[in-house]
Amino acid sequence: MTDGSGSVVATAAPQGSKRRDNTARQKQILDVLLETGSATIEGLAERFDVSRMTIHRDAHALVQQGLIDKLHGSIVLRNKVTTQKTVNFRRSRATDLKDAIIQRAISLIQPEQVLVLDDSTTVAAMLPLLPALAPLTIITNAVGVIQALSPYPNLKLICLGGDYNPPRNAFFGLVCEQAAQSLRANMMFLSTSIIHNATAFQNDQDVVKVKRAMMDIADQCVLLVDSTKFRKGGLHRLASLTEFDRVLTDSQLKPSIAKALIQDDVKLEICT
Repeated sequence: MTDGSGSVVATAAPQGSKRRDNTARQKQILDVLLETGSATIEGLAERFDVSRMTIHRDAHALVQQGLIDKLHGSIVLRNKVTTQKTVNFRRSRATDLKDAIIQRAISLIQPEQVLVLDDSTTVAAMLPLLPALAPLTIITNAVGVIQALSPYPNLKLICLGGDYNPPRNAFFGLVCEQAAQSLRANMMFLSTSIIHNATAFQNDQDVVKVKRAMMDIADQCVLLVDSTKFRKGGLHRLASLTEFDRVLTDSQLKPSIAKALIQDDVKLEICT
């Protein structure tokens, strides 16, 4: 806007808008920590294109909620299980939209198939719906998948062992990769941290190795990613989106992004 002399006058962003931006960024910071367990202040500032002071304020807010610990120059997740149970950001991130993705994923499964499931929270949302499709064989590196499905006798469970990662409650490492390579599956369902320029990224290289090993044993790979995953960033390349037989996302994905992906021959499905 201008004053009476025609000079430009800066206007402050509404406080409500600032609070929403802060909350959204803090949710994304927790996403990073749920993947990696820890992160540096400088790295987060670069990732979200904000000042280190802004990240310090975000960290302070998360410390007050009892979700993280703040160390010198870095922050660490206090307890993954507690965070997932107490933070409502998972429910606030367009649950209805994610439900549409899950329903579409479930519709692809036929009884007696062999499925590979990763340790992502998105795939975890499929678990309550799987017993109705039994008999199935489930291959996974995720302890949570085994715990959720073990009560159902018509679901055969194969857990890939290896090095146990407490923050992720899952197995990784060479033993896990080699165990996967000895098996075969009809379909794999997985998610990822970030989609940028038609490429899926993870923040942990050990996670990438195991996901790749599991992808290699499946006849089809289905990527489940809600629209919030499409953003700048990413550290370790998982795969080009063209490597997946289906990429399922929600109707909030920007039309420009959807159009570009389809033009790049990505098998994108918008779930409604």
